[in-house]
Amino acid sequence: MNSETIKASLAHLSRHDLPTGAAALVGIILLVLVFRTAKFASKVLLFLVALALVAAAIWWHCHE
Repeated sequence: MNSETIKASLAHLSRHDLPTGAAALVGIILLVLVFRTAKFASKVLLFLVALALVAAAIWWHCHE
């Protein structure tokens, strides 16, 4: 991917895309933390929160 493609993609972003990106980014970070935690309860809790954030990001994106 070259810099022109990245610039073209970023040029089409709007304020509406900010909550989608934020929720998806936090959800992905929490999914990474799920694999690094040792306790089962922590894994389940972080996974459910991450799943909810990613689902919210998808819903927000689809319901513009």
